Amino acid sequence: MSYKYIKTTRKIAFWLFIILLPITFFTRNSYRQVSNIDPRVLIAPVQSEATDKNIIRFTKGDFEYELTPLYDYDISGLIVHRMDYTWFDIYKYDSIFPLDLCMIWGSNVESGVYKNKSLSFSQDARFCWYQWFGNLTFNGSELSNNHLLVKDKALEDKIKSLNSGDQVRIKGKLVNVSGRNIGSPGEYDPSEFNIHSSITRSDAGAGACEVIYFEDLEILKKGNPISSFLFEASYYGLIILILWWIIDLIWYVFFSKEPEF
Repeated sequence: MSYKYIKTTRKIAFWLFIILLPITFFTRNSYRQVSNIDPRVLIAPVQSEATDKNIIRFTKGDFEYELTPLYDYDISGLIVHRMDYTWFDIYKYDSIFPLDLCMIWGSNVESGVYKNKSLSFSQDARFCWYQWFGNLTFNGSELSNNHLLVKDKALEDKIKSLNSGDQVRIKGKLVNVSGRNIGSPGEYDPSEFNIHSSITRSDAGAGACEVIYFEDLEILKKGNPISSFLFEASYYGLIILILWWIIDLIWYVFFSKEPEF
């Protein structure tokens, strides 16, 4: 195989990845394309008496956390938006809440209203917003913005693999959180703070989010597996090609000739 042939193939692959990457970046998160619904997503979240009411204490970063279990919680739903606050939050104490998931269930899924292009979801400042125009029926009591609370890296990596369009089941505890700074707070961090979880699905506005001490995650159905695969293939393919070009350049600079194969 000639090096010229390899260069041509590599160039074609590069432009193919360049085209696929931005396309699949959006289609992998397209919840409107989801049609194969898991029956568990149609069931309302189950909130039951906490089997273990012991205070959960741990330290992460510069804060000491104390969690008060309120209820055991089991929620299945369709993710319509996700927000990773790892790089966008100004508060250091929020490191235990790296990801918020905006999820819908019940009639909002069964009716297929989420596919309507006039209905949209967004997240910012720890809120999940939804809006629509025209004649549309959407049940705000079958939507929740879930602050997923984690204390170790393995669980954090697990929830960060989720995308909009995924159908998931999350089990854990609804908790109230209090924190105390024991190190060097950020510019905007308080020395102490308290965050309370919602314990009803019918509330709205500030304080209506569920704070879930995440214990178990089951991915019921991936939303767009082909798009997700093509996105990752394009992303890592581009990295490999760029590294390959750098190696070729170094070879040429030091040996003044193209690599031989």
